[in-house]
Amino acid sequence: MLESSLYYKDVLDYWGQWDKDYQMFALSNEEWRNVAILCKFLKVFYDVTCVFSGCNYPTTNLYFRGVWKVHKVLLDTVKVPYSFLTPMVKQMQEKFNKYWAEYSLILSCAAILDPRYKLNYVQYCFNTIYGIHVSDFVETILSNLRLLFDEYVKKSKSTSSSLAGSSNISDKNPVDSGFDEHNDNSTDFGRYFDESDDYKRYLNESSTRSEKS
Repeated sequence: MLESSLYYKDVLDYWGQWDKDYQMFALSNEEWRNVAILCKFLKVFYDVTCVFSGCNYPTTNLYFRGVWKVHKVLLDTVKVPYSFLTPMVKQMQEKFNKYWAEYSLILSCAAILDPRYKLNYVQYCFNTIYGIHVSDFVETILSNLRLLFDEYVKKSKSTSSSLAGSSNISDKNPVDSGFDEHNDNSTDFGRYFDESDDYKRYLNESSTRSEKS
């Protein structure tokens, strides 16, 4: 509705000038500016919701990116002196921080396991949020990942030893044919998250600082 109103702004202004019954609903230039700001603010939530609601592709690895985007928008909005948005956004932040504190760890692990993101992307996201304190959060994530990996190694050893003598194991990996039908790159990540070149610059800087292990 907000996008449609902005598209027809000139029409609505003209209508407000000539229709006496509509004049009381006509918006001032300041109100139109607020509508544009609010529309841009809410668009992020709409795009993230569309990504999370996908049914033809996995979504677990996308949660971190979407939630971080919301986190960043809340932080940026509070910094800018938009008086009509600030009280609402501060209340949103209080509720958001509660859930972010509980789930940021597991969301980060899922993003790191996605080969398109890995650790670099999580480091970049935390850096935009926490700045100089980013190393503390990243180290917590890495220590938990190591614990998960150690547990996986123990379980895989016990499983492999029990299956070693079995002759029913096929050389071919079982593939769910239904997955291939839907694996059609239906998620165009660019249209949902219009990120700047900051991440590319971050990757270039980090690649010059250390070699790949």
